[in-house]
Amino acid sequence: MHEWSDLSRGRALALVSARDPREFPIGIMQRDPVPPPHTGPGTFIWFADDAEAADFMVEIVPVLLLDPESWPDFEALVAETRRIVQTVPDDGAPRIDALRDLGTPWGPRADFVWWGEFEEISEGTTDLGRLIRLQFADHHGLDTEEVAPEDLDRLVAFVRAYPL
Repeated sequence: MHEWSDLSRGRALALVSARDPREFPIGIMQRDPVPPPHTGPGTFIWFADDAEAADFMVEIVPVLLLDPESWPDFEALVAETRRIVQTVPDDGAPRIDALRDLGTPWGPRADFVWWGEFEEISEGTTDLGRLIRLQFADHHGLDTEEVAPEDLDRLVAFVRAYPL
């Protein structure tokens, strides 16, 4: 059982999106699905590990993004989501593969764009991490995209509000 398990879906989302990614280092970013260039509003959500992230993706995300009464295939969508996301903590499947595979059952209903570790952002080791660091540096008028230890609090606040 997770600390969000007995909360309403909105409170569960508020809890995991407000977490400090230095303490809950596994993150997922979901954007509202919009036509290209897919720049709809989105949010990062943070977890202790991949197993908690997978549980949230099954228990909360479907009822958060969809009305179960309005989707005739809702139960099948939840079952397929469970099958896909459980491959990450259970089998060590690459997170990027799970995200790609989620595109089939979810289609235009959701846009899951990242599942990774906070250090990918803080250290800029992935394309998204480098993009966020560049935007962070630009937003704060920094001369470098490197994030100094004393700037980590500001980076966490920036990520919580991302995309600006």
